[in-house]
Amino acid sequence: MFGLRTIKRAACVLTATLALGQAAQAQESHLRMQTATPGSGYYVFSVTLQSVLQKKLPVKINMTAGVTGPRSPLDAARGQTDLFISSPSINHFMRTGTGMFAKMKTAPELYKNVRQIMTFPAGPYHIVVHEKSGIRSLEDIKGRRIFLGAPGGAATLVAISIVEGATGYEAGTDYELAKLDWNSGLQAFQDGHVDMLVMPTQLPSASMEQMALLEKVRFLGIPDDAFESDQMKKIMALPGRTRATIPAGIYGANQTNETDVRTIGSWAGLGTRKELDEELVYQITKTLFENLSAFHGAAKFMEEITLENALTEMRTPLHAGAVRYYREAGVDLPDHLIPPEAR
Repeated sequence: MFGLRTIKRAACVLTATLALGQAAQAQESHLRMQTATPGSGYYVFSVTLQSVLQKKLPVKINMTAGVTGPRSPLDAARGQTDLFISSPSINHFMRTGTGMFAKMKTAPELYKNVRQIMTFPAGPYHIVVHEKSGIRSLEDIKGRRIFLGAPGGAATLVAISIVEGATGYEAGTDYELAKLDWNSGLQAFQDGHVDMLVMPTQLPSASMEQMALLEKVRFLGIPDDAFESDQMKKIMALPGRTRATIPAGIYGANQTNETDVRTIGSWAGLGTRKELDEELVYQITKTLFENLSAFHGAAKFMEEITLENALTEMRTPLHAGAVRYYREAGVDLPDHLIPPEAR
């Protein structure tokens, strides 16, 4: 039999242990994160980030996939998510109340609550057709059914402008625009229900590799003179848009174009909300850049994630916690990226 003193001592130890456990739990941060469709480069980045942060910091990240680009900054601004995959062009539309936010009067005010942590190259716009379709240039799509992205998305607006700038064709008049989500659009192309697909994705892209395993495909380029059109100049003026190249042969023997193709490159980023704890964001930023090897090893496209290009194509102000890290790391910060709370 245990004595009363022994029982009391054991009870004290148990109480202390429980208290320590509760304190540890209290210090652990539970974060909400939104990302894109599984299989996309954005998703690969997000899962890698989740793994790194949960391994190195006392955080737990609840991730929601398949969230549309315009929804995430709105949710962040309203305090409904903590981290999200951001788009420089979507942030621009939100700030100016244009594009997909044209009918939302509160968008510019909500934008003031959005902050950035870093940016990374998300990959070029892949303009792909079935080789058997006979399409050899964008001008050949007249009268065809094509998929240019999910309705209302920034990528779709860019894709429509690519077609218009290169050909003068208008959706619904010169070609049929398939109004599908990304998963359905990809499946429709693979099943032959659409003749062309335009998709910004990492290079090389797992989705494109899968297509090229099943059949012969051709990637179309944007003619140099198309970049001089008013429509294309407007698109290239948007944040997050650069010129890019898809190399011939990168997708194997079933990629039939024999020369590199010129296209548009896209940039994405890691966004957050203004009110997220400064120390926490500082630790997130620091941990990300101190563990770049995990990102570089996870996918080839993430080899381009570096401290040197962490602010490329960024227009939205940084979070104060990220500002603190970059200053410590010796990064020269443009004035427009420093928020009022970090001055």
